[in-house]
Amino acid sequence: MLVALICVGVALAVLVAVAGFTAWKVYRSDERRLARRIGRMQFGDKLALGRDLFRDPRVPFWARFVALGLVLYMASPIDLIPDFIPVLGLLDDVLVIMAGAGLLLRAIPREVVEEHVAHYEEERHRRQPSA
Repeated sequence: MLVALICVGVALAVLVAVAGFTAWKVYRSDERRLARRIGRMQFGDKLALGRDLFRDPRVPFWARFVALGLVLYMASPIDLIPDFIPVLGLLDDVLVIMAGAGLLLRAIPREVVEEHVAHYEEERHRRQPSA
């Protein structure tokens, strides 16, 4: 039991370090602006963006693997820290998403992401009635 707790603690510490470093790198770069543009998109457009990027042949194979791993981790009932533990149970999910999203933003060529984001921003403007 003690070994399991130590393993979970070490895994969480590594995860916090990776997520923190990734968030810091994104915060200090141009990717911050791109991340904000993605953050302003509607949920359905974000899902479609993910689908389109996954299908784009310009995206490296390992980035697709990271994206698939994120989806599988979030869908899996097995977590580093069980969700029934207050705060910490959800914290590991948030940290995994932050680390994975940061890795994806850095792995996929910027012009590819911007092209797809611009496409969905144009569609949003077309869907909105003009005043």
